[in-house]
Amino acid sequence: MENNHPSFARIIEEELIDYRIRSRFYHPSYVKRLGLSGTERVLEFGSGGGCMSRALARTLITEGSLSCVEISAYWIEKARQRLKVFTNIEYLQGDITRMTVPENHFDAVIIHFVLHDIEPVSRIDVVSALTKVIRPEGTLFIREPAKPNHGMPLSEIRALMQSAGLREIHTGCTRSWQRTWICDGTFKKSW
Repeated sequence: MENNHPSFARIIEEELIDYRIRSRFYHPSYVKRLGLSGTERVLEFGSGGGCMSRALARTLITEGSLSCVEISAYWIEKARQRLKVFTNIEYLQGDITRMTVPENHFDAVIIHFVLHDIEPVSRIDVVSALTKVIRPEGTLFIREPAKPNHGMPLSEIRALMQSAGLREIHTGCTRSWQRTWICDGTFKKSW
C-alpha cells in the first residue's frame, strides 16, 4: 500500500492520466451510474489526490457532502489544493480502522480501485470499519481491478462484504477500454 511518500512515477501517472484524463471523462460517467440524488452524505475511501472526488463533489452540490478519507498526507493535501473551490468536502487523513468517524452517518461509501492495494489480511478490518459508518439501508459501492497479479476476484469482494454484514444488490465484471477486467458491486447495510 502506498504511504505518505508516493514514488515519482506514481505522482506523474496520477497527474497526467488519473487527474487530467480519467477525472474529466471516466469518473463523471461512473459517478452518474451510481444514481446519487445529490443530497447524500458520501464517504470516499482512499480518495488519493481527488480524481474521483471532483466528480462526486459536483454530483453532491445541491445539499450533499463528501468526506475524503486518505491514509497519505501527501495525497490528502493534493486533493485539498485541487478541490478548494468546493465547500461541501471535508478531508480526513489517517487509517480508517483507527479513526473516530460517526457510526451510521453516511448514506454511501465509495471504494474505487483502492482495496486491492491493502494487505489481504487487513481488508476485512477496513470493510468492517466502513460498514460501521454507513447508515442502515445505506449503500457501499466498490470497484476493483481483477488482474491476478494486481487486483481482487469478485468472489473475494463478495466474501468480504458478506463477512462485514452487507447484502449484495449487484455485482459483476466487465472489460475496460484497456482490455483488463474490472469488478464492481453494490451492497446495502441492513437494519
